[in-house]
Order: sequence, then C-alpha cells, then structure tokens
Amino acid sequence: MIIRYASAFKRRFRKLTVNQQDRVEIALRLFASDPFHPQLRNHKLKGSREGVRSLSAGYDLRILYTEKDGHALVLIIAVGKHQAVY
Repeated sequence: MIIRYASAFKRRFRKLTVNQQDRVEIALRLFASDPFHPQLRNHKLKGSREGVRSLSAGYDLRILYTEKDGHALVLIIAVGKHQAVY
C-alpha cells in the first residue's frame, strides 16, 4: 500500500496538539499494517462525502482518506475533530 498525504492534511496536522498528533501517527501506523483493524473503525461515508472513508484516531479525532486502485494508493485528505472534518 502506498500512502500519500494531501497538503490540507499536512496543514491541519500541524495545528493539532502534540497529544493529538501522537494519536494520529499511531492510527496511521496501525492503518498501514492492518487497514481494517477494529480500533480504527474504518468505514465509508455517505452523502456529500461519498467515496471517502474515515478512520478513528481516538475519541473525537478522525482521519479521512480516499482510495485509488483498491488499496494500492491511499490519499489521506483530512484530519481533525469529528465536527470539523464532516
């Protein structure tokens, strides 16, 4: 699996607290080894976010991503609190 990070993700990541950044990094490492690990609560979004998937990086922290060619290329597009990314 190839993981790429959108510039919007990088900007939002830098604005997170150190604790939140740590949680995101842990979730992304887990995602790289097992994309559907139960802890990540990986799921498809609906409505205006159709085609986007969400991962949980803790209580109220989400990582949004899209896939191309199955799992060959993953583009991480957003990170932030639940209300901010949905």
